[in-house]
Amino acid sequence: MGQAATGDAAGGQLAEIGRDYPGWRPWRSSAGRWWAVRLATRTPADVPVEWARTVDGDTARDLRAALAAQEELTGHASR
Repeated sequence: MGQAATGDAAGGQLAEIGRDYPGWRPWRSSAGRWWAVRLATRTPADVPVEWARTVDGDTARDLRAALAAQEELTGHASR
């Protein structure tokens, strides 16, 4: 799993995403893709087929959109 260097623009965006979506751990791969994995250790019962443990995007905006969609599936307010 890649990590952005602390203090760079991507690192700041990752920190913001982490604050906005506290149930997720975001990171950026060495290839430049944006990822996030759920911090929950258990899959809830009766989750929709679209529910994912890990999401990704080409950009920080794409990752935020994927996270917002996942939060809607679990009934959390979208950001």
